[in-house]
Amino acid sequence: MSAGPILVHACCGPCAITVFQALAAGGRDFRGFYYNPNIHPLMEYLRRRDALAEVARRLGVEMTFSDAEYDPALFLRQAAFREKDRCRFCYELRLDRAAREARATGCAAFSTTLLYSKYQDHAAIRAAGEAAARTHDVEFAYADYRPGWEEGIRLSKEWELYRQPYCGCIFSEFDRYRKKLGRPG
Repeated sequence: MSAGPILVHACCGPCAITVFQALAAGGRDFRGFYYNPNIHPLMEYLRRRDALAEVARRLGVEMTFSDAEYDPALFLRQAAFREKDRCRFCYELRLDRAAREARATGCAAFSTTLLYSKYQDHAAIRAAGEAAARTHDVEFAYADYRPGWEEGIRLSKEWELYRQPYCGCIFSEFDRYRKKLGRPG
């Protein structure tokens, strides 16, 4: 991996803990970037943003919040009719934006806190990150942060952070609802 700062796309506070701590422990210069137009509704977006801001404060991480770009209607229009492939689309959208931000701010590489979750498709995240890296001529820093899963959960509870009950988009919220009702997806 090249020397220089890493821009870390962050989806929420609980997922950021392990990633931020691992990068800091490795002596890497990094900063966070919150870009998540997939999160619905607005109050959910704000809860996740605020929990991330708290993690950044506790760990001394510089953050950029792209609130002005938050447009769930645009996300829903783009995701319509591809509900079964929505996660791949969502990874591509967010990682492309992160790569563009990394390039614009002089970062040597970019990564994402999505790589912490054992519920996310790491192969699809890696493919989306590598495609965005080629498009924007900036390195994608893949790392598997799942071994820190339990510690991240423990700290997020200890710090009393908001812990979201679904991935973020309205489709994932509906999947969670269907499971509660015992209905197949």
